[in-house]
Amino acid sequence: DGNIGGMNLMHSVYTFGTDININSDMTFSGGADNVFILQTTGALMQAASTNVISSGGAQAKTIFWQVKGTVWVGSSAVMQGILLAKNNV
Repeated sequence: DGNIGGMNLMHSVYTFGTDININSDMTFSGGADNVFILQTTGALMQAASTNVISSGGAQAKTIFWQVKGTVWVGSSAVMQGILLAKNNV
């Protein structure tokens, strides 16, 4: 299931064979040197007015989104990380 809204993710590699959906605020927790990698063969969709939050020293520069499909970020949403998208952003 690619619904990660409301989740608190620790540093790791996360692989999805479905779309990644962020329908509510979600958090990356870890230290300044921790790396987070999210890979999907589908799309990445973030709902309007939701937030991707980094806490505990986690940094946007160590969050990687590898997306084969389209990336869509809704209006007033806050996205963090580096987007590596094969199709449209």
